[in-house]
Amino acid sequence: MVIHSLEKQKKYFEPSLSHAYFNLINEILTGQMNDDKVLLKKWKLLNLRVFPEVVMTAGFIYTQTEYFDLTKQLQMKTILSNVRQVTKYWDGAVVTPWYYERIVILLPSNGLTNLELKHNLTLIARKVINLLENNFDLQASVGIGNIYNQPSLLYRSFEEACQAQKSYLLFGNPIIFYEDLNAYQDEEAVYPFSEESELLTQIKKGNINEALNALDKLNRKFQSKNPEGVKEIYLAFYLELLVMISRALIFQGADPVLVTERKMSFLEMLKKIDHQQGYVVWSYNMLTLFMGMVNSAQFSSLTDCVRNAVLYLQQNFRHSVTLKEVADAVHVNPSYLSRTFKKELGINFSTYLTKLRLENAKYYLKHSQENIKYISYESGFKSPSYFHTVFKKNTGVSPTAYRHIMTEKNVADKGAR
Repeated sequence: MVIHSLEKQKKYFEPSLSHAYFNLINEILTGQMNDDKVLLKKWKLLNLRVFPEVVMTAGFIYTQTEYFDLTKQLQMKTILSNVRQVTKYWDGAVVTPWYYERIVILLPSNGLTNLELKHNLTLIARKVINLLENNFDLQASVGIGNIYNQPSLLYRSFEEACQAQKSYLLFGNPIIFYEDLNAYQDEEAVYPFSEESELLTQIKKGNINEALNALDKLNRKFQSKNPEGVKEIYLAFYLELLVMISRALIFQGADPVLVTERKMSFLEMLKKIDHQQGYVVWSYNMLTLFMGMVNSAQFSSLTDCVRNAVLYLQQNFRHSVTLKEVADAVHVNPSYLSRTFKKELGINFSTYLTKLRLENAKYYLKHSQENIKYISYESGFKSPSYFHTVFKKNTGVSPTAYRHIMTEKNVADKGAR
């Protein structure tokens, strides 16, 4: 039975969501599915209650830049558990992560009038913000989209909620409804939503020159409407830009481990900027480097099933992933996926999965002090001894020796500066 298999899969996806569940939520929030009947059928098949009609997003900023994505992943599990307690009395509420900097809450209206719904959504938003700020020391804000009764249009509520949530950077209010944005958007403070949308479009197309032009317009629009002296607004705005672009490039095929490493470096640089032109130069360098990490020609030529399989593996390589599981997630036969994967990428499924795991392990060996056993499990290897064997076979040195080499290199690099 489907429901039975879902229960067995729950342990694989962060945090405790089944792959099928996550894929459906992803289809809804990205607008990939436009058939209302199919969406409702899938929703019922997963034994979920009434379909949601409005989306709330809670975004937050980690105050400690040394947090690695692994640390964020572990903390996200605790955050989600707490947020679900906040929403447990709302029948049909669904709480899910959207990477490590945002939580998404999907809610049905449950027969409430618009006024009642807005009041209750505000209460939940306040509880979520208090939870994130008081319990986890995170700078938090909440955006709330409009109501959509048509399932295939719910993604609009998500996009609206994200836009509203970002607007706190300019308006100072940590809880903003999308329907109220017009009241905020005067001549003195305008969030460059259209320029941001154009930038994302060009990134997805792999057009570096057009993307840089869009970034130029975004910078000029934002900086012309915001005084240079308010550093907090600039830092928050460009941090959001960094997260947005790095996330978009991962979906375009950039190596998630390398993106994470570069993101941390750019975050450190961002904190040191103290003038408008510095933010412009920083953003150009950041976008150019990230887009250069994507082999656009190769990735755009992939069939949908292989592209989706790659994205799936990049998000789930830490878990016990199988070919059949990925094939089920991308809706193709395992044999067909195996043949097509090898034909289009030049390496087989298991080799690519091992590559992702090794790159993740290298990153944490270089940048963290976690022990080898911990790193092996968190990189998806079934045992420390197996990790040692695979690592040495592929790099020529043991994990411990690799860490020692990287530590000496870091010390030498610092001394050369």
